[in-house]
Amino acid sequence: MSSYLTPLLVALGGALGALTRYTVTLLAASFLGSNFPYGTLLVNGAGSFLIGLLAFFFTQHFPSPLASAFLVTGFLGGLTTFSSMMNEIMQFFLAGHLLEGCTYLLSQLLIGLLAVFAGYLLMSRISL
Repeated sequence: MSSYLTPLLVALGGALGALTRYTVTLLAASFLGSNFPYGTLLVNGAGSFLIGLLAFFFTQHFPSPLASAFLVTGFLGGLTTFSSMMNEIMQFFLAGHLLEGCTYLLSQLLIGLLAVFAGYLLMSRISL
């Protein structure tokens, strides 16, 4: 049964993650402005944090391939976006904004790495 259910859960989670990303991007632009891709930065940072939490949870406490397929591969895969980030960096570079593009790239990498570690460490400290 899970051979049919797994791809459906990934697809459902991915659709929900993509819709969440779209909504966060619109909200971030309306509150913070559209001169900088705050929405992508927010979803990638939040997604990294949540992947850290879930990586620990699913490996240490609740090894559920179906839940992992829905939440990690599907929802968080749809929420976070490497390709949009690369396009935004390219747009900075093409517009001659090299410093902004490099700042954005380094911010994404640093925030993502710190967030995934923070999520993993936080979950490892919570006794379930």
